[in-house]
Amino acid sequence: MKKYEYMTVDLSVEPSLNLRGNLEGYVAKLNEYGKDGWRLISGMDDWKYTIFEREVEED
Repeated sequence: MKKYEYMTVDLSVEPSLNLRGNLEGYVAKLNEYGKDGWRLISGMDDWKYTIFEREVEED
């Protein structure tokens, strides 16, 4: 049976007129978590409540 762990991260950014920069920063953070095995499952509409999951090894 597969097991998963979940994590909620606040990826909201400071208000700015540079929306492209905000988006690029958000994508960079997503890529960092992805390299650690995390998969985005929720959070594209509200960055403050971004939820990730990853499969964990069974003991």
